[in-house]
Amino acid sequence: MVHDFKIPAYIQQIIVIAVIFAVVIGMKYTSEIVGPILLSMFISIIIYPFLMWLKKRGLSYNLSVIITLVGILALGATVIGFLVVSLAQLIKAIPTLTISKNSFLAEYGNQIITFIVNHIPETDSAGLISIGVFMLFSVIFLVYELPQIRKRLLNLFGADSPTLKEAFVIVEDFIEYFVIRTKVNLFYGIGVSAVLFVFDINFAILWGLLTFVLGYIPYIGIILAAIPPVLVAWGKYGIQAAIILGIVFVIINTIAESYIFPKLTGKGLEMSVYVVFVSVFVWGWILGPTGFFIGVPLTLIIIRYLYKFDETRWLASIMGSGGEEDTKKKEIVNMKNQ
Repeated sequence: MVHDFKIPAYIQQIIVIAVIFAVVIGMKYTSEIVGPILLSMFISIIIYPFLMWLKKRGLSYNLSVIITLVGILALGATVIGFLVVSLAQLIKAIPTLTISKNSFLAEYGNQIITFIVNHIPETDSAGLISIGVFMLFSVIFLVYELPQIRKRLLNLFGADSPTLKEAFVIVEDFIEYFVIRTKVNLFYGIGVSAVLFVFDINFAILWGLLTFVLGYIPYIGIILAAIPPVLVAWGKYGIQAAIILGIVFVIINTIAESYIFPKLTGKGLEMSVYVVFVSVFVWGWILGPTGFFIGVPLTLIIIRYLYKFDETRWLASIMGSGGEEDTKKKEIVNMKNQ
């Protein structure tokens, strides 16, 4: 009978792959819109616990919302204003930075500086500011709407919905990851700024802020953040100072990633190093700059989703870090499926 017809398993796999491919291509070609929207959604989810914390402290919901939104607006406006002024000064200062020809490997250092100067997106500064303003107000509106969205979902699916519970668990894990990541990045930023003040390197606060932001990109973020101040130290004090500053960056990175981050999480990223590294570039290709920052949590969400199904659990295990944590996840999934 027609009702007994079933799609063969291999056809189902092909359909799934085709759908995934279509979604990836769609995200790729709409990345200029999708990227900022996703990032603003993620930032809003991270800020949401602060609103709930204010409410638990005895403040009314409306007052908690007002304090949260005013804080976001003030912080966002301050950061945007600081970046506009600092970047304008930096664009004027960088072309004058040169490394003395008497310095060791000066030719290569000057070539790097020239490359950076030639690729500074001066013409896109207005676009960057407009994106920043869009994200600022998007975050404000989303933070205001999130509690209402939660209520709507609970009313629609019910508080006992397994799907909704799992979605909330994923969101909580996402928040936990970014809160811990933010704490580690604060260590990065403050430590780098303090060291640069000691070295008397120009734009120390800007480099610290850059380190804080790029710290969300695993492994390569801190390397990218170290390049500008190391070049400034090279031009100002010579190759020895640049090497010392580079070593300081390595020390700070080692302390943060090998001690502080695992201690705060009680574990690692639950992803293999290779998957973390590749996911950053894959999501960067799909979503543009936004993908570099949210690629890891997006991949963690995918891994969590793959663990739900027997057919894809092996893939989640390969992408995961392995060990006891994977076993625990399997047990949790099996308990949920029972």
